[in-house]
Order: sequence, then structure tokens, then C-alpha cells
Amino acid sequence: MAKICTVLATSHSPFLFEPLDWWNRTRAGRSYAPGATVDDDAENERKHRRVHEGLARLRDVFQASRPDVVLAFGDDQEEQFNLDNHPAFAVYVGGAFEGYKAVRYAGKLGSRPFKPRSPEHWAAIGARPDLAKTMLYGLMEAGFDPAFMLDLPNKEIGMGHAFMRPAGPLTNGRFDVPMVPVLVNCLYAPQPTAARCAALARAARRIVEEEWPKDLRVAVLGSGGLWHTPGAAESYLDEDFDRAILARLEAGDADAMAEYFDAWRPRAEHADLKCFQQFSGGTGMKSGVGGGSGETRNWIMAAAVADRPGRVIDYIPVHASPCGIGFAHWEMDA
Repeated sequence: MAKICTVLATSHSPFLFEPLDWWNRTRAGRSYAPGATVDDDAENERKHRRVHEGLARLRDVFQASRPDVVLAFGDDQEEQFNLDNHPAFAVYVGGAFEGYKAVRYAGKLGSRPFKPRSPEHWAAIGARPDLAKTMLYGLMEAGFDPAFMLDLPNKEIGMGHAFMRPAGPLTNGRFDVPMVPVLVNCLYAPQPTAARCAALARAARRIVEEEWPKDLRVAVLGSGGLWHTPGAAESYLDEDFDRAILARLEAGDADAMAEYFDAWRPRAEHADLKCFQQFSGGTGMKSGVGGGSGETRNWIMAAAVADRPGRVIDYIPVHASPCGIGFAHWEMDA
């Protein structure tokens, strides 16, 4: 029977992949909310080192678990879906897929040109359509109705960064562990509640452990977050939000994580039209926590799969972004 061999959660910010001088240039070119902390060059250097140390420790956990496949929860930021059609959940059930290893932009983030699809920047990851289809069938039987993808609609961009970026560091750049991507709408209102995400994640664990008949070691990955509002005119980092989520993670209480997340409201100084537009992802519809911070749903899904206390490897408030960068894992019985 299949077993969950490890559960991981990681940020996937460009700040994990870019050199220190890029951090400093990015900080100098961004606007911040009044009173927001801005780190100097020396603090950036210390945090840059911590980010890479944390990612290396997460890689060691992943490698030690000897996974056969990764079940990954991540979002899609108009890489395969767009506002013409954006499901709450989708399961990729196709064959091997390709995408950018890390940051696809050759210049300013969020703008063309893209880097060339060369071996330096572009990679392929194997898939497990057999397991993915079992996951799709099981979720539908459990009362969820995810969309499915037999292929990538946008092959120029490739699979979303939520899935491609973590795969490189975790596999030492080999991209040699197959992946089953489960896409979660974290950015574009109306998003699924964290409670609904946690329920789906628990169903996913049951499907792995009860419906897959062969021996298989499955690593589960929650990709994204923590707090960040990319592109916001007055960006800021809500460390209280991140630390509240991480405290509940360490307590092993995914339901409390979801409850806190779903009940969160912006402080008065940020509760304005700009905040609403940012968190709705531009749809203008009623929103839960959106923007990059909405990716915290994927950490909650990882916690729901694990169903036990987790261990925070590190949490680094990177004010150059600003982004709360974190790494966590759960020790499983397999």
C-alpha cells in the first residue's frame, strides 16, 4: 500500500533563487507602506544566507524520505489558467510536463521578455497519471469536484512556478522525482476557504493510503507563501499573521490554522480599496486572503495531510520583498 513518507511546506519566492545583489536592487526599486521595515545590505546578506540554509535542510529531509512521487499543492498565477476560466481546484492527470526551473522573467518581474527555454532555465518533470487519476476519482467520490488537465494549455510558460521552483532544490537540480500537481486557486477571488482546502487535503491522504494498491512512497508538498503582496503599491509584511500560522502548525492543529486564516481581516491602516483590489487578484469579487499571502492555504493543506505537530525549520522575514519565507516539515511513520 502507498504511504505518506514525508510532508513538507516551503515558500517559493524568487528571493530563494536570486543572488544577493538582486535582493538589494529589488529593495531599492520597490515602494513600501509607511512605517514598513526596510533591511540594510548587511541584514539582507544574513537573511540571504538563512534562506539557502533553510532550503538545504528541507532538501535533506526530502532526500532522506526516499520518495517515489510528490503530491504537490500549489497555485497557478495565470500560467495555465486565467480569468476566463479559473477553477477552485484542479488535478493534473497528464504525462510528463515542462516549465521554468525558477524565475522566468529575463528583466523586471512580471514582464516580458522571458528567459529562453534552454537547459539552463527549463526542465521536465515526470508525472504519475495513474496516481493522479486515482486522486481525481477519489476526490469526486468524496464530494469534491475538481477540474482536470490532460495537458498544459500554455506550453510557452509551462507548469506553474509553484510546482517547478521547489522541485529543483529538493532533487539537487535533477528534477527526477515524478509529481502529481493539485492546483489550488489561492490568488483570485472568490477563493476556496482554508477549511475547504484542509478537507480536500485530508481526503487526498485517505485516497493515497486506502485506494492505491501498490507500494509507493509519497511525499506531500505545500508550496507558496507565507505573507507577501507582490506588486502592491504599498507592500508590507504581516509577521503576526505568519507567526500565528506557524504556531498552530507546530501545535499540529490544521483546523486552527484554517480557522485563523478564514477569520483574518486587514488592520485598519490597510483596510482600503487598494487592499481589496490586491486580495481579489483583480477580479473585484468578494475575497478571502488573496495575493501571494493566499498561498498559505497550501501550508494548511500540508498540515491537514500530516495531522500531527510540525517542525518549522526557519522563518525569515525578508523585508526586501517583503515576504515571509518559511520552511517546515512533518515526520511521518513510513
